[in-house]
Amino acid sequence: MQGYDTIFDKFIQFKHFLGYKYKTDEIIIKGIKKYLTENNITKITKEVIENYARLNPNLSSNTISRNMGVFREFCNFLKYQKNIDCFQIPKKIYPQNHNNFIPYIFSYKEIKLIYSVLDKPLQNYHYSYYKQIAYPLIIKILYQTGMRIGEVINIKIKDYCYELSAFKLVNTKNNEERYVAISDKLNEEINNFIVKFFYNKSKEEIVFKVSEDSILIYFKKVLKLSNIKITDKGPRLHDLRHTYVVHNIDKAIKQNKDINQILPILKTQLGHKSLSSLAYYFHINKDILGTVNEISEKELGYLIPSIGEDNE
Repeated sequence: MQGYDTIFDKFIQFKHFLGYKYKTDEIIIKGIKKYLTENNITKITKEVIENYARLNPNLSSNTISRNMGVFREFCNFLKYQKNIDCFQIPKKIYPQNHNNFIPYIFSYKEIKLIYSVLDKPLQNYHYSYYKQIAYPLIIKILYQTGMRIGEVINIKIKDYCYELSAFKLVNTKNNEERYVAISDKLNEEINNFIVKFFYNKSKEEIVFKVSEDSILIYFKKVLKLSNIKITDKGPRLHDLRHTYVVHNIDKAIKQNKDINQILPILKTQLGHKSLSSLAYYFHINKDILGTVNEISEKELGYLIPSIGEDNE
Protein backbone atom coordinates (compact mmCIF):
# COMPACT_ATOMS: atom_id res chain seq x y z
CA MET A 1 0.00 0.00 0.00
CA GLN A 2 1.51 3.29 -1.10
CA GLY A 3 0.95 6.94 -0.20
CA TYR A 4 -0.02 6.79 3.48
CA ASP A 5 -0.45 10.57 3.72
CA THR A 6 -2.95 10.62 0.86
CA ILE A 7 -4.93 7.53 1.86
CA PHE A 8 -5.30 8.60 5.50
CA ASP A 9 -6.32 12.12 4.49
CA LYS A 10 -8.97 10.68 2.18
CA PHE A 11 -10.27 8.44 4.96
CA ILE A 12 -10.63 11.38 7.36
CA GLN A 13 -12.33 13.43 4.62
CA PHE A 14 -14.71 10.52 4.05
CA LYS A 15 -15.66 10.42 7.75
CA HIS A 16 -16.21 14.19 7.79
CA PHE A 17 -18.43 13.86 4.71
CA LEU A 18 -20.61 11.40 6.60
CA GLY A 19 -21.15 13.97 9.33
CA TYR A 20 -18.64 12.85 11.95
CA LYS A 21 -16.42 15.43 13.65
CA TYR A 22 -13.90 12.59 14.11
CA LYS A 23 -11.63 14.61 16.43
CA THR A 24 -10.67 11.95 18.99
CA ASP A 25 -10.61 9.19 16.39
CA GLU A 26 -8.35 11.31 14.18
CA ILE A 27 -5.71 11.09 16.92
CA ILE A 28 -6.05 7.29 16.84
CA ILE A 29 -5.74 7.31 13.05
CA LYS A 30 -2.48 9.29 13.30
CA GLY A 31 -1.17 6.63 15.69
CA ILE A 32 -2.11 3.86 13.22
CA LYS A 33 -0.41 5.79 10.42
CA LYS A 34 2.75 6.15 12.53
CA TYR A 35 2.72 2.41 13.33
CA LEU A 36 2.39 1.40 9.67
CA THR A 37 4.98 3.92 8.47
CA GLU A 38 7.65 3.22 11.08
CA ASN A 39 7.38 -0.54 10.48
CA ASN A 40 7.41 -0.19 6.67
CA ILE A 41 4.13 -2.07 6.41
CA THR A 42 2.78 -2.21 2.86
CA LYS A 43 -0.12 -4.62 3.44
CA ILE A 44 -2.40 -4.88 6.47
CA THR A 45 -2.55 -8.55 7.49
CA LYS A 46 -3.95 -10.34 10.53
CA GLU A 47 -0.44 -10.39 12.05
CA VAL A 48 -0.13 -6.61 11.54
CA ILE A 49 -3.43 -6.09 13.37
CA GLU A 50 -2.47 -8.37 16.25
CA ASN A 51 0.91 -6.67 16.71
CA TYR A 52 -0.77 -3.26 16.77
CA ALA A 53 -3.22 -4.46 19.45
CA ARG A 54 -0.26 -5.54 21.62
CA LEU A 55 1.76 -2.32 21.16
CA ASN A 56 0.94 -0.90 24.57
CA PRO A 57 0.08 -3.53 27.21
CA ASN A 58 -0.82 -0.78 29.70
CA LEU A 59 -3.89 0.36 27.77
CA SER A 60 -7.30 -0.45 29.22
CA SER A 61 -9.58 -2.89 27.40
CA ASN A 62 -11.92 -0.01 26.58
CA THR A 63 -9.11 1.97 24.94
CA ILE A 64 -7.97 -1.05 22.95
CA SER A 65 -11.57 -1.60 21.83
CA ARG A 66 -11.81 2.03 20.71
CA ASN A 67 -8.49 1.89 18.84
CA MET A 68 -9.36 -1.35 17.08
CA GLY A 69 -12.78 -0.01 16.18
CA VAL A 70 -11.13 2.87 14.32
CA PHE A 71 -8.65 0.48 12.70
CA ARG A 72 -11.60 -1.69 11.60
CA GLU A 73 -13.28 1.32 9.97
CA PHE A 74 -10.05 2.18 8.16
CA CYS A 75 -9.70 -1.38 6.84
CA ASN A 76 -13.31 -1.31 5.63
CA PHE A 77 -12.59 1.97 3.86
CA LEU A 78 -9.53 0.49 2.14
CA LYS A 79 -11.41 -2.56 0.92
CA TYR A 80 -14.80 -1.16 -0.04
CA GLN A 81 -13.91 2.40 -1.05
CA LYS A 82 -10.40 1.98 -2.49
CA ASN A 83 -10.36 -1.70 -3.49
CA ILE A 84 -7.18 -2.28 -1.49
CA ASP A 85 -6.80 -5.81 -0.16
CA CYS A 86 -6.33 -5.95 3.63
CA PHE A 87 -7.40 -7.99 6.63
CA GLN A 88 -10.97 -7.31 7.76
CA ILE A 89 -11.13 -7.18 11.55
CA PRO A 90 -14.10 -9.17 12.95
CA LYS A 91 -16.10 -7.33 15.61
CA LYS A 92 -16.17 -10.41 17.83
CA ILE A 93 -12.38 -10.27 18.23
CA TYR A 94 -12.24 -6.64 19.35
CA PRO A 95 -15.82 -5.84 20.37
CA GLN A 96 -16.67 -2.17 20.56
CA ASN A 97 -17.89 -0.99 23.92
CA HIS A 98 -20.81 1.42 24.10
CA ASN A 99 -21.77 3.82 26.84
CA ASN A 100 -25.27 4.43 28.11
CA PHE A 101 -25.68 7.72 26.29
CA ILE A 102 -29.32 8.63 25.74
CA PRO A 103 -30.10 11.17 23.00
CA TYR A 104 -32.32 14.17 23.57
CA ILE A 105 -35.78 13.69 22.06
CA PHE A 106 -37.50 16.99 21.38
CA SER A 107 -41.14 17.19 22.37
CA TYR A 108 -43.74 18.39 19.85
CA LYS A 109 -44.02 21.60 21.87
CA GLU A 110 -40.28 22.17 21.64
CA ILE A 111 -40.29 21.58 17.89
CA LYS A 112 -43.09 24.12 17.55
CA LEU A 113 -41.07 26.65 19.58
CA ILE A 114 -38.00 25.99 17.42
CA TYR A 115 -39.98 26.53 14.22
CA SER A 116 -41.37 29.80 15.52
CA VAL A 117 -37.78 31.02 15.99
CA LEU A 118 -36.74 29.74 12.56
CA ASP A 119 -39.45 31.83 10.89
CA LYS A 120 -37.63 35.11 11.50
CA PRO A 121 -34.01 36.36 11.36
CA LEU A 122 -32.16 36.24 14.68
CA GLN A 123 -31.63 39.59 16.36
CA ASN A 124 -28.06 40.70 17.12
CA TYR A 125 -26.67 37.88 14.98
CA HIS A 126 -24.84 39.14 11.94
CA TYR A 127 -25.07 36.76 9.02
CA SER A 128 -25.73 37.11 5.30
CA TYR A 129 -29.14 37.09 3.66
CA TYR A 130 -28.23 33.73 2.10
CA LYS A 131 -27.56 32.22 5.54
CA GLN A 132 -30.69 33.80 7.03
CA ILE A 133 -32.64 31.53 4.68
CA ALA A 134 -30.23 28.58 4.48
CA TYR A 135 -29.80 27.94 8.21
CA PRO A 136 -33.53 27.56 9.06
CA LEU A 137 -34.05 25.42 5.98
CA ILE A 138 -31.25 23.06 7.00
CA ILE A 139 -32.74 22.63 10.48
CA LYS A 140 -36.13 21.83 8.94
CA ILE A 141 -34.55 19.28 6.60
CA LEU A 142 -32.75 17.56 9.50
CA TYR A 143 -35.95 17.22 11.53
CA GLN A 144 -38.33 16.38 8.66
CA THR A 145 -36.13 13.87 6.82
CA GLY A 146 -33.85 12.34 9.47
CA MET A 147 -30.80 13.05 7.30
CA ARG A 148 -27.33 13.42 8.77
CA ILE A 149 -25.86 16.93 8.77
CA GLY A 150 -22.95 15.72 6.62
CA GLU A 151 -25.41 14.51 4.01
CA VAL A 152 -27.36 17.78 4.00
CA ILE A 153 -24.41 20.15 3.60
CA ASN A 154 -23.01 18.05 0.75
CA ILE A 155 -26.19 18.07 -1.36
CA LYS A 156 -25.62 19.30 -4.91
CA ILE A 157 -28.25 20.86 -7.15
CA LYS A 158 -28.24 17.69 -9.27
CA ASP A 159 -29.13 15.64 -6.14
CA TYR A 160 -32.42 17.50 -5.67
CA CYS A 161 -35.45 16.04 -7.49
CA TYR A 162 -38.31 18.51 -7.38
CA GLU A 163 -40.71 16.30 -9.35
CA LEU A 164 -40.14 13.37 -6.99
CA SER A 165 -40.08 15.50 -3.82
CA ALA A 166 -36.83 13.82 -2.85
CA PHE A 167 -33.06 14.02 -2.56
CA LYS A 168 -30.93 11.44 -4.29
CA LEU A 169 -27.97 10.65 -2.05
CA VAL A 170 -24.76 8.90 -3.12
CA ASN A 171 -21.61 7.96 -1.19
CA THR A 172 -23.58 7.61 2.03
CA LYS A 173 -22.42 6.04 5.30
CA ASN A 174 -23.34 2.50 4.21
CA ASN A 175 -21.99 3.07 0.69
CA GLU A 176 -25.42 2.79 -0.87
CA GLU A 177 -27.40 5.17 -3.05
CA ARG A 178 -30.78 6.13 -1.66
CA TYR A 179 -33.67 8.54 -2.14
CA VAL A 180 -34.86 10.63 0.81
CA ALA A 181 -38.50 11.72 0.69
CA ILE A 182 -39.46 15.36 1.34
CA SER A 183 -42.87 16.69 2.32
CA ASP A 184 -44.67 18.84 -0.25
CA LYS A 185 -44.35 22.00 1.84
CA LEU A 186 -40.64 21.47 2.48
CA ASN A 187 -40.14 20.61 -1.18
CA GLU A 188 -41.54 24.01 -2.18
CA GLU A 189 -39.27 25.79 0.32
CA ILE A 190 -36.21 24.01 -1.04
CA ASN A 191 -37.19 24.70 -4.64
CA ASN A 192 -37.76 28.40 -3.92
CA PHE A 193 -34.37 28.57 -2.20
CA ILE A 194 -32.57 27.01 -5.17
CA VAL A 195 -34.37 29.22 -7.68
CA LYS A 196 -33.52 32.32 -5.61
CA PHE A 197 -29.81 31.62 -5.17
CA PHE A 198 -28.84 29.16 -7.90
CA TYR A 199 -30.84 30.10 -10.99
CA ASN A 200 -28.88 29.04 -14.11
CA LYS A 201 -26.01 27.75 -11.97
CA SER A 202 -24.13 24.50 -12.57
CA LYS A 203 -25.82 21.31 -11.38
CA GLU A 204 -22.57 20.52 -9.57
CA GLU A 205 -23.02 23.48 -7.19
CA ILE A 206 -23.35 22.67 -3.48
CA VAL A 207 -26.75 23.90 -2.28
CA PHE A 208 -25.83 24.75 1.30
CA LYS A 209 -22.44 26.46 1.33
CA VAL A 210 -22.03 26.48 5.10
CA SER A 211 -19.96 24.52 7.62
CA GLU A 212 -21.25 22.09 10.23
CA ASP A 213 -19.75 24.26 12.98
CA SER A 214 -21.62 27.35 11.77
CA ILE A 215 -24.89 25.40 11.72
CA LEU A 216 -24.24 24.18 15.27
CA ILE A 217 -23.64 27.75 16.50
CA TYR A 218 -26.88 28.89 14.86
CA PHE A 219 -28.76 25.87 16.27
CA LYS A 220 -27.63 26.63 19.82
CA LYS A 221 -28.84 30.22 19.46
CA VAL A 222 -32.20 28.91 18.26
CA LEU A 223 -32.43 26.54 21.24
CA LYS A 224 -31.66 29.36 23.64
CA LEU A 225 -34.36 31.57 22.12
CA SER A 226 -36.74 28.59 22.32
CA ASN A 227 -36.05 28.34 26.10
CA ILE A 228 -34.59 24.85 25.67
CA LYS A 229 -31.80 24.25 28.18
CA ILE A 230 -28.42 23.26 26.75
CA THR A 231 -26.03 21.07 28.75
CA ASP A 232 -22.83 19.16 28.01
CA LYS A 233 -25.03 16.20 27.04
CA GLY A 234 -27.12 18.10 24.52
CA PRO A 235 -29.34 18.67 22.78
CA ARG A 236 -27.10 17.87 19.84
CA LEU A 237 -27.82 18.66 16.21
CA HIS A 238 -27.89 14.89 15.60
CA ASP A 239 -30.74 14.54 18.11
CA LEU A 240 -33.05 15.87 15.40
CA ARG A 241 -32.44 12.57 13.59
CA HIS A 242 -33.43 10.59 16.68
CA THR A 243 -36.48 12.81 17.14
CA TYR A 244 -37.48 12.21 13.52
CA VAL A 245 -37.69 8.46 14.17
CA VAL A 246 -39.56 8.78 17.46
CA HIS A 247 -42.12 11.27 16.14
CA ASN A 248 -42.80 9.30 12.97
CA ILE A 249 -43.38 6.07 14.87
CA ASP A 250 -45.60 7.90 17.34
CA LYS A 251 -47.69 9.50 14.58
CA ALA A 252 -48.04 6.18 12.77
CA ILE A 253 -49.34 4.47 15.91
CA LYS A 254 -51.81 7.28 16.60
CA GLN A 255 -53.09 6.98 13.02
CA ASN A 256 -53.60 3.21 13.52
CA LYS A 257 -51.10 2.39 10.80
CA ASP A 258 -49.43 -1.00 10.67
CA ILE A 259 -46.09 -0.47 12.39
CA ASN A 260 -44.56 -3.34 10.39
CA GLN A 261 -45.21 -1.37 7.21
CA ILE A 262 -43.83 1.88 8.60
CA LEU A 263 -40.50 0.51 9.86
CA PRO A 264 -39.12 -0.53 6.43
CA ILE A 265 -39.92 2.97 5.14
CA LEU A 266 -38.02 4.55 8.05
CA LYS A 267 -35.13 2.14 7.52
CA THR A 268 -34.83 3.19 3.88
CA GLN A 269 -35.22 6.89 4.69
CA LEU A 270 -32.37 6.72 7.23
CA GLY A 271 -30.15 4.60 5.00
CA HIS A 272 -29.92 1.61 7.32
CA LYS A 273 -29.42 -1.97 6.20
CA SER A 274 -31.53 -3.66 8.86
CA LEU A 275 -34.67 -2.98 10.88
CA SER A 276 -32.86 -3.80 14.10
CA SER A 277 -30.66 -0.74 13.63
CA LEU A 278 -33.73 1.46 14.22
CA ALA A 279 -33.69 0.41 17.87
CA TYR A 280 -30.75 2.73 18.46
CA TYR A 281 -32.96 5.66 17.48
CA PHE A 282 -36.08 4.75 19.39
CA HIS A 283 -36.23 6.38 22.80
CA ILE A 284 -39.36 7.18 24.78
CA ASN A 285 -40.17 10.64 26.06
CA LYS A 286 -43.32 11.83 27.79
CA ASP A 287 -44.91 12.80 24.47
CA ILE A 288 -45.21 9.20 23.32
CA LEU A 289 -45.22 7.23 26.57
CA GLY A 290 -49.01 7.03 26.59
CA THR A 291 -49.06 5.91 22.97
CA VAL A 292 -46.57 3.11 23.60
CA ASN A 293 -48.59 1.92 26.60
CA GLU A 294 -51.59 1.45 24.31
CA ILE A 295 -49.88 -1.09 22.08
CA SER A 296 -48.56 -4.52 22.86
CA GLU A 297 -44.92 -5.30 23.47
CA LYS A 298 -45.25 -7.86 20.73
CA GLU A 299 -45.76 -5.06 18.22
CA LEU A 300 -43.17 -2.57 19.42
CA GLY A 301 -41.26 -4.08 22.32
CA TYR A 302 -38.17 -4.96 20.30
CA LEU A 303 -37.76 -1.31 19.39
CA ILE A 304 -37.44 -0.16 23.00
CA PRO A 305 -33.67 -0.27 23.08
CA SER A 306 -31.00 -1.34 25.38
CA ILE A 307 -27.82 0.24 24.08
CA GLY A 308 -26.60 -1.72 21.09
CA GLU A 309 -24.88 -1.10 17.79
CA ASP A 310 -24.01 2.54 17.10
CA ASN A 311 -25.86 3.44 13.93
CA GLU A 312 -25.60 7.20 13.95
